[in-house]
Amino acid sequence: MNFLNYIFFTIFSVSAAAQDTIPDYPKAYFGAPIDIPFLLAGNFGEPRPSHFHMGIDIRTQEKEGLPVYALADGYVSRIGVSPYGYGNALYITYPNGFTSVFGHLQRFNAGITALIRKEQYAREQFSIDFSLKPGDFPVHKGDLVAYSGNTGGSGGPHLHFELRDVMERTINPLNFGYKVADQVPPLIGAVKFYPKDETRYIADGYRAAVVALNGMYTLKNGVQKLNAKSVGIAVNTFDKMDERIHSVGLYDLKEYDGDSLIFEYRVDRISFDYIRYIIAQIDYPIFMKEGSRAFQKCFLEHNNLMPAFYYHVKNKGIIDLSDGAVHHIKVVTADYAGNKSILNAQLQYDPKAIAFKSRPNHYMLALSPDTNNIIRGDGFTATIPGKTLLDSLYINYSSTPSTVPGVYSNVVKIGESYDLLSYFSISIRAVGLPDELKDKALIAYKNSGGGISVRGSKWNGDMLSAQTREFGSYFIVVDTTPPKITPINILKGKNMHALKTITVAIRDNLSGIADYHGYLDGKWQLMEMDKSSVLRMALPSGLAAGEHTFKLIVTDDRNNKSEYSVNFIY
Repeated sequence: MNFLNYIFFTIFSVSAAAQDTIPDYPKAYFGAPIDIPFLLAGNFGEPRPSHFHMGIDIRTQEKEGLPVYALADGYVSRIGVSPYGYGNALYITYPNGFTSVFGHLQRFNAGITALIRKEQYAREQFSIDFSLKPGDFPVHKGDLVAYSGNTGGSGGPHLHFELRDVMERTINPLNFGYKVADQVPPLIGAVKFYPKDETRYIADGYRAAVVALNGMYTLKNGVQKLNAKSVGIAVNTFDKMDERIHSVGLYDLKEYDGDSLIFEYRVDRISFDYIRYIIAQIDYPIFMKEGSRAFQKCFLEHNNLMPAFYYHVKNKGIIDLSDGAVHHIKVVTADYAGNKSILNAQLQYDPKAIAFKSRPNHYMLALSPDTNNIIRGDGFTATIPGKTLLDSLYINYSSTPSTVPGVYSNVVKIGESYDLLSYFSISIRAVGLPDELKDKALIAYKNSGGGISVRGSKWNGDMLSAQTREFGSYFIVVDTTPPKITPINILKGKNMHALKTITVAIRDNLSGIADYHGYLDGKWQLMEMDKSSVLRMALPSGLAAGEHTFKLIVTDDRNNKSEYSVNFIY
């Protein structure tokens, strides 16, 4: 069986992703997490770079410090503190099996803060994540447990709010009866068509404009003729909600071929195992290149096995145009409040149509979505599990000697910039790397924009190996530069009594900060880190007047160390 025949066979022989039955959730059990009405800066399942948004982002009037409350009687089950991700995060588990998650918090109440400080000093580190037992820290409905903030990977003040079930799957909080004012239907910006017959790997997709009238959308050019017998559709759709400022994701998407419902996508529940499958649901290259413009697919990719969001899937949502007749396609997009917009499109197969444009096949290799793919080239090996791919994929690869100083291998290029569903491994042989620098070596990745980042790497014989999720260019570099420590408000002999806090910034040029420790008069002292890598040490109350010594040791991922020590007056 040749490659194109194999592709055609897999299109029609693989069943749809398993459907996920969504139960009825309690509508009046939980109280509000915050005192103000829900206005959202982000909704559940919304497309984000590399992931679905797993909760809702409640706007907090552009300020921090709003009280956050326990939703019901329960207990604090987990606490996280980090300058990244959720920042300050609080997990409360309730008797009915659900757990609330509050993220990006400014701070916690006094009792929870005391628990955190005890754990931080026991471990001698700022970033912590620990769990508690049911009797350790009980809370009651309406208890003030924390304050809203802007910590971690937050782009502005808000409360990130999740509800999870006993299997750690996140649930759309609106399923629990929370209300969000919304009278505005989703908007539709454009449509993209994809060939899904035997031409799918030798032809480009085709984008078409739409026109709108009273919430009804049609294709601008009337009947759309397509030179493929089977096609998939993606719709650029988004919701504005009432205040018409923030764009958020849609809730429900249905596709009809005539009167037959062939595809439904609805964002009710998702497992963290499939958080990265946003790559499969939207046209991800467009999303990344065009300012987060989301084209939602009305069909399933070959390896989209996510057991959620998909209902009434027929033939994977692919439209069969082989009969040559005009097909009346309807796509209905809806928000959680039930506001709808409808796209009506007429599609017809025509082998002479300009859509889809063929492209020459000058590729070296076809990767299979069903088996392990192993690529061996000059000085490198890559192992790409089929399950990491959306579907079969043509690629080129190369291994080219580098002329750039500081690069200690060939430059290995695998495909073009392309994000995978999960990790593949790459191993590269070093060239001209001194033995004394082996423990400083890393595999670096260069993206299409020229940006350099590194991957956690380890030696396997004479090959340096890493796990990664992007195609592109890889090579070996070394990190011998220690982190940089920049004092902000402290210097030798300075009187710090009025300031009461020591502030220092830290940076690393390549491998990243692995650890840091601050000491006051030889004793470890907590230094909190914010998202901009600024450290703050609160000077303890009761600190004796006179001279004291502050010392900071910072280590990066390749064990390069910097130390800063200074005497000050208090």
